[in-house]
Amino acid sequence: MPMWQRNLTGFGALLIGAVLSACGGSSGGSPQGGSSVGGGNAPAGSQEEFFRTNLQTSSGFCRTCHIPNGVADTDDGRGLMLSSNTANDFANLRSAWEGLGGGVDSSPLLLEPSDPAEPHSGGKPWPKGSAPYEAMRSLLSCWDNPETCTLSGGGNDIPADLAPLLGSAHGGHAWFDYCADNGSGAPRSDAAVLPEDPRALVQPGFNDGRAVHFNAFWKDCHIDPDLVGEKPHPKTCGELRTSTRRGEVIMGAAPMKQADGSYLKYEDGEIVRPGSTFAGDNPHGFSAVPASLYNQLWLIWGMPGRPDNFDELASERYGFGPLSVNNPYPLMGEDPNLTNGGSGRLPIGLIQTRMEDGSYSGEISHNCQGCHSTTVNNQIVYGGGGSLLDATVVSRDFAAFGSVVGIAIDRLGLAGRVRGTNNAQFSNITALTGFKTPQQFADVMRNGTTGTGDTPAWWNVGRRPVKFVDAMFPGDAVRVDFALFQPLLTNKYGLPEQDPTWISDHVQDGDHYIMSQKSPEYLGEFDESLAEQGAILFHTKDLWASNLNNPVQRPEGGNGSCASCHGAYSPRFVNDPAYLADPVLEGIASNVVAIDIIDTDRVRFTTYNDGTNEAMSTTSVAYPETEGSSQDCRVQNMPGMQVDANGNDRPRGYAAPPLYGVWATAPYLHNGSVPDVWSLLDSAERPAVWRRVSKEARADQKGQVVMGFETDFQRGYDQSKMGWRFDELNCEFGASVPSLECNPLNDVSDFFLSELFGNLLLAWNITNPPSLSNSDIEGRKVYNTRHFSQGNGGHVFSDVLNDGERRAIIEYLKTL
Repeated sequence: MPMWQRNLTGFGALLIGAVLSACGGSSGGSPQGGSSVGGGNAPAGSQEEFFRTNLQTSSGFCRTCHIPNGVADTDDGRGLMLSSNTANDFANLRSAWEGLGGGVDSSPLLLEPSDPAEPHSGGKPWPKGSAPYEAMRSLLSCWDNPETCTLSGGGNDIPADLAPLLGSAHGGHAWFDYCADNGSGAPRSDAAVLPEDPRALVQPGFNDGRAVHFNAFWKDCHIDPDLVGEKPHPKTCGELRTSTRRGEVIMGAAPMKQADGSYLKYEDGEIVRPGSTFAGDNPHGFSAVPASLYNQLWLIWGMPGRPDNFDELASERYGFGPLSVNNPYPLMGEDPNLTNGGSGRLPIGLIQTRMEDGSYSGEISHNCQGCHSTTVNNQIVYGGGGSLLDATVVSRDFAAFGSVVGIAIDRLGLAGRVRGTNNAQFSNITALTGFKTPQQFADVMRNGTTGTGDTPAWWNVGRRPVKFVDAMFPGDAVRVDFALFQPLLTNKYGLPEQDPTWISDHVQDGDHYIMSQKSPEYLGEFDESLAEQGAILFHTKDLWASNLNNPVQRPEGGNGSCASCHGAYSPRFVNDPAYLADPVLEGIASNVVAIDIIDTDRVRFTTYNDGTNEAMSTTSVAYPETEGSSQDCRVQNMPGMQVDANGNDRPRGYAAPPLYGVWATAPYLHNGSVPDVWSLLDSAERPAVWRRVSKEARADQKGQVVMGFETDFQRGYDQSKMGWRFDELNCEFGASVPSLECNPLNDVSDFFLSELFGNLLLAWNITNPPSLSNSDIEGRKVYNTRHFSQGNGGHVFSDVLNDGERRAIIEYLKTL
């Protein structure tokens, strides 16, 4: 790694030599060796030479924003405007100084980029005493009083190899980047020893005082593998690759056979098989149905016969991923083991299970990809979040053909009320298995529900020291990620065959696969110049600057920018020690924002009361065997589990996620209530009732079938607002579709219902309206933010941005 990538001390100080930094970074720099050009009464020629020597290169960074149509082309920013002709920089600077009233120490050209008390969207790139500050002050002094002009205080201009503004690791985990490149573009050998997990650096005090703030800290749940009964973390690239390859099969993302045709196996010779819901890798789980029944799902759909595009319609109706040639199932009368699995094609999210010898079982079940992958342009995006899936309809249809798990999920309403969302984080219910005291039992019974939730993207997992929207568990507490694979009475053809060790035996492999995922490249075009402006704003604009009068309380720590909570991504700021104590922290976000500041829907927040957290901490997913150790991996929201360097508990609230691939993860907020980034950044633009645009049905099937959301990028995606296109709807009095109901007379009863839903376990779930007809299913595409757990408020501190700044930030986010 080049030296500038590891240590750019003073980089910020050199970043913008003069006011020209209106959009620059920050600084930890110090004065450098001075230079002197001319003596008293230095002529204009020597002044321009001084500018070229000490400040000229810096003007290029100001030009990022201070140009016509740039983000600084505003009433405040037009005091300094540059052009595409660098030869005019000196004259433009002089003109700006005169237009702003002249002076030296009082000039905005000197104050705004250096004085913390002065508002400036471009940050404070050169504090008092830095080389650029002294050079600019010297130049302004000459203009202010030519008779005593002495040019001094400069130094070398910005290094030629200063890190660029644009660039992204696209998420994943740093181990995979390390193993993929030995520094010469070739993969490292299997024997190469892995570096320390960058997430492990996120400890109390480590990044304090810098622009990016951390208040949620890493814990190693596998520090004693014998204690927890799971494999230790890999030590070499070879161990990581082997584990990840097994994880790909377990998670249904890769075939079981290797390139030579042999089955992938564990060290003991057992064949690696895909997992499925509540079955581990047992082929006969209670969520599975025989292929002979799957072939007849069209009967439930109300069609007169099996359609010729049955497989495609199954994918559309349920919102699974695209069909895959690696995902076969047998048609009626076929033996799957004589037809290479069968002639049918399952969508990603469903899978035909396998017997112990690797042969096909002829049974079809669900796996994690249904909720944790998405589709863009008819291509699967593994790990992108399940914004397409209607898990309730899947459960209901499968339940009709014997899926016991489907029956339970359908009857208990665990799949949610809006297509593309779910209620899968129901550990508040499983806490019933862990209560130890009457008070804990009472707390669990009155915790209500987690409500509507949006599935997060897997490609951010490797950059998160803590997990879930409320930072409930350490990132290394991986059992909870695979809770839906926990075998549950797995043999429906005989006696139960639970395997309580299956999760511990397989979870590390699955987790390494998840950590390996990368966010996809943006599919459209983006404006590079505008994206660079957005990179600067994202990392430097203080949303709580005094002139913005932000009505929201300022959070603790950081510089008040987007990066303060969501992490640093731009190479220029990743390598600035004013932002990160070590560049390996790129893209890591680990900041819990207090609930009164983030102020998004509080149902999830209030669900996990004290007794529920305590009871859940005794269940296996919480690593209860680590209790009392320095790496206590139980529920981290209990008092004393997460304290800062001063011994203070972190605030309770919601954790800001990393933003890799954010363009592909709409809708937004933890409950999926905001359809695009534009309205996320401007709360006044958020629709109250909306419905994402659906794909057109085939002409001869219109009105007979349920189609999924439009995933074609050109037809379905709004590039300017960064989100999938939607229709804003009007709610109705006495609507026939429950999701459109907004009778104002119901507000009082809605209040009491909310009290019931929020204070009685499963009350919201079991009152889930049934989805019986195609019309009912279509109604589940409507998102009504008036309904319980579906509020679209909060995150309003970004309202202080102007439209130009929003456009620039959105353009930058496309590059991540």
